[in-house]
Amino acid sequence: MSLEKPKIDDSFRVLHAKAHEYITDQQEILEEEHAFGQYSSYTVDWENNIISFSNEDNSNLNLAFQIVGSLDPEKSIWTWRWDNPQISDSEREELDIIKNYGDFYDFGYLTTAKLEIDNPIAWALTAVSGYLRISKGIFRIQKENEAQFVYFKEVLA
Repeated sequence: MSLEKPKIDDSFRVLHAKAHEYITDQQEILEEEHAFGQYSSYTVDWENNIISFSNEDNSNLNLAFQIVGSLDPEKSIWTWRWDNPQISDSEREELDIIKNYGDFYDFGYLTTAKLEIDNPIAWALTAVSGYLRISKGIFRIQKENEAQFVYFKEVLA
């Protein structure tokens, strides 16, 4: 299966550079203020979109997240979450901001429902999405055979 490859022009590279800088800063804040990256395990509440990181000493970190897209590692196919007809209206509204930004600036990587990409591009799309949604960071969650790429919406008490 061969999918269309959108163009990456200078303006998309600038967007990605800004997104990368922003997300790096947000990840550092999570590390400094919440010990992100120091937890030994995590659990995912898929129904409420909450990920809980924990340690054996009962310390934990809870984050609300938004799925951006999924990557099938065997086929290298990325599917944007906004392409899922079964998402809620509020989730669609959240993700439409990313797609509409892509429409406005003609960024095919943000508007093509399925893309043949690799892991680094999936991370780049997640970073851009997190930047556009003013997120608290990004993460990848393995769910069955696919990697779910998410951005953190907020740190929960």
